[in-house]
Amino acid sequence: MITAYINLDKKHANFLQLFKDAGIKKIALKNIQNQSQLDIALTSLSKYGETKKSLSDLESASKPVPELIVCEDENFAQTVDLIKNPRIEIISSKSELAEVSARIHSLLGDTNSEKIEFKDLVINLKTYEAKAGDVLLDLTFMEYELLKFFIENQDDVWSREQLLEKVWGYDYFGGARTVDVHVRRLRAKLGENRSEWIKTVHSVGYKFN
Repeated sequence: MITAYINLDKKHANFLQLFKDAGIKKIALKNIQNQSQLDIALTSLSKYGETKKSLSDLESASKPVPELIVCEDENFAQTVDLIKNPRIEIISSKSELAEVSARIHSLLGDTNSEKIEFKDLVINLKTYEAKAGDVLLDLTFMEYELLKFFIENQDDVWSREQLLEKVWGYDYFGGARTVDVHVRRLRAKLGENRSEWIKTVHSVGYKFN
């Protein structure tokens, strides 16, 4: 599901249904705690300045929120500078679902290929972030890599030595204990309910499901 901040002029209210049909979930600004919870901003040209102001405290300079702007045909001349920005797409107020969906996915890329999911856990392969529900997990790089490996290889049982080889890529100094430490930290960060996803297989290693 693509999450969006939506700020439309009343005359563009019909786009709310188009956005919903395109797989968009509207999220209120007050519920957005950090930029990783927001995929895109959908706004009318008349509301563009207001939208930018609303997102100003949320956006990072290195990663602005992609924006799809609905514009009346007679106002397209005002968008010349905006369309030079690769993070912005302009659509006509007469656009239909096929174009709306295509423009959104053009801005976001193939979002399905950039994310892997397990229940309410989402791993973003592009930003190296992991979210459990609405909570962004504070993972180290190797904790992220281990969790990603578990999700991609569910139900298989992996020995500590195999995990060292597959995740760390070499015989890491510290041996099997390194795996145990990272599993313990992952379980703690996933929380009590989700920690059970990483199961200990006695005398063998771990599996995830």
